[in-house]
Amino acid sequence: MRQAILIVNRAAGGPLSGRLLTALHALFEREGVHVEATFTTAPGDATRLARAAAADGVDAVFALGGDGTLREAAEGLLGTGVPLGPLPGGTANVLRLALGLPRDPLAAAERVCRLEPRRFDVGLVRSGSGETARERVFLMMASAGLDARVLARLSTAGKRRFGRGHILTRGLAEWWGYDYPGLTVEVDGEVHPASFAAVSNIPHYGGPFRLAPAARTDDRSLDLLLFRGTGRAATLGFAWSVLSSRHMRRRDVIVLPIQRAVFRGPESEPGRLDLQVDGDPVPDPAPVTVLLAPEPLAILAPMVC
Repeated sequence: MRQAILIVNRAAGGPLSGRLLTALHALFEREGVHVEATFTTAPGDATRLARAAAADGVDAVFALGGDGTLREAAEGLLGTGVPLGPLPGGTANVLRLALGLPRDPLAAAERVCRLEPRRFDVGLVRSGSGETARERVFLMMASAGLDARVLARLSTAGKRRFGRGHILTRGLAEWWGYDYPGLTVEVDGEVHPASFAAVSNIPHYGGPFRLAPAARTDDRSLDLLLFRGTGRAATLGFAWSVLSSRHMRRRDVIVLPIQRAVFRGPESEPGRLDLQVDGDPVPDPAPVTVLLAPEPLAILAPMVC
């Protein structure tokens, strides 16, 4: 029988029922997988638990939670060869869409535990130097601009209670008061100004919307999208064009395949940078380097977009 652990974020998307966990355990046993459940209590726990499980020689690490929980678990598994089994249990679950997994975690588990591992490209965000150096993994995207500001201002309690409605309300408030500080992104020695920049590993953004339609997780490349418009009207127009899948036609949007990019803040505040990775705000000051990890992650998923 294969040995695995199930990392559970009880708080993601609301409290998880004991009935679901019991059903998951029974399902895994039927499929020949002995699973020990373990629970997160604080940010970073999923990384620590996944890394420890890989060192103990488990055959797989399953993670039940939102996109942030899956990102943390992947950070602990990258470079170990132990596959990640993603189970949707959060508010947005954007990665679920990209991987073609069912919305129901029990149905997702039934599919995932029968699959062979696939190779899945991973992005890295590097910041600081020396003792302050930090490296973060991302599975979906790293972006800088208004969306990162919105995520940084979200109330955890409001997100749990109202879900996407809270995100939309907070987004409208930040859009109205955002000062568009600007940023620059350097790629292969060329500097590009922008008010929003996203390095994507998957096509999806915020749900079913395809911000980077050509992005794939198995092509050993990342897709950089730059939006150069400023002001509320231009931003609203850009958002509407993303919703209607017309943003790639805009003159103030460019897309580049990249291996590495350096994000810097505005000249007036060079350390300032509103940045997020896979839905989690990153407080690190600019500059930060976004790049493709040298080796892919092993993942249990029905498809790799």
